[in-house]
Amino acid sequence: MADDIATAPSSPAPDAAAAARRAESHYGLRRRTLDRMRSKTTDLDQSPMRIDPRIYTDPAYFERERQTLFRETPILAGLSMDVAEPGDMMLFDALGPSILITRDKEGKVNAFLNMCMHRAAKLVTECNRRTRMTCRFHGWTYDLQGKLIGQPGKEGFEGIERAELGLIRVPVAEWKGMIFVRATPGGAPIDVADHLGDFGDELAALQLEKAKPVAASRIECDANWKYAYDTYGESYHFASLHPTTIGALAFSNIMVYDPFDNGHCRLGFPREEFMDYADQDEADWPHTDYGGLYMLFPNVSINVNSMKGGGQFYGISRVFPGDQVNRSFSLLNTYQPAHSSHADEIDRWREMHDFIQHVVSSEDYSVSRDGQDNLQWAPEGFRTTLGRNEIALQHFHRRMASIMGASA
Repeated sequence: MADDIATAPSSPAPDAAAAARRAESHYGLRRRTLDRMRSKTTDLDQSPMRIDPRIYTDPAYFERERQTLFRETPILAGLSMDVAEPGDMMLFDALGPSILITRDKEGKVNAFLNMCMHRAAKLVTECNRRTRMTCRFHGWTYDLQGKLIGQPGKEGFEGIERAELGLIRVPVAEWKGMIFVRATPGGAPIDVADHLGDFGDELAALQLEKAKPVAASRIECDANWKYAYDTYGESYHFASLHPTTIGALAFSNIMVYDPFDNGHCRLGFPREEFMDYADQDEADWPHTDYGGLYMLFPNVSINVNSMKGGGQFYGISRVFPGDQVNRSFSLLNTYQPAHSSHADEIDRWREMHDFIQHVVSSEDYSVSRDGQDNLQWAPEGFRTTLGRNEIALQHFHRRMASIMGASA
């Protein structure tokens, strides 16, 4: 570590108000989930929904989605602890342009196109902690706020003010541990509170600003990004697709659905161990680290879940369009909450990350791939069907239709 980088103070103990809000929310979710488990019912929408498969297969529609949803909309790039200290940086290339995110000496997060202002070479290729960034092509050097501070052979550029050659900023905002970017330079600042609406209070209680990065991976999927993302939003498939993995831990076709502003939602899936004390008074229920699945429109799921033997993890999956309509990829990150029990057993979090990666890649996304292949050959007039029990998916697709227009 360079000796001229200020060190951020240690994180304080988890905030009592956030802990109380989190406990209240998660206890309430468990209560409602147990009610559904006892009655063997699930939250339902008003009717089934039919979907035109062209939203998964039409290249023109796909390009409009990439522009509207992934270049003009705030997208979660990472968490605060991914760039925890001044001088830390990360690359976020999932939206098309390579975006460089830095934390400067004042502790502020900045985001730029990862492009030297000389000949547009990629400025940063490795994210180690530093006080400045030097382009390997001709040695132009920038500080963490994007200002050009070193220009070999500067006499060759007389007539151009150095101030004009700072890195190109893209909108970025850090809020309660989440870092959002908008991939298109310019435009209004990102208003995270407006983007999250009433979902913000739920997310704030998670104290994501203290969540420690544990593991990260990228999963390729031979399916449209929405087909991949649809696999996160229902429990209907647990018993049939995941009989020895997720299906052994949670009941199938039982779900609690909480809608929030702007297409965000939270889902409660029935943990098998809940039934061990289903007949006990609520005051006698044991502690649980389960908090449900937080879904940020359009492409993020945050799995707030427990591990066997205790300990909470945050599993964040972000699904992105690939380079073709029938390609996508997911960035999977696992974090250790600051308030988690068994925090010294970090290998257990890594094992959980590997388990989820296996389930998603070999089970969920194998079905997505096969379904996407079939949609290419679906006859005219064919429609996929979402049942009343797939309420979260119905609301997601209605939100999509309202933004993109009803037809592909």
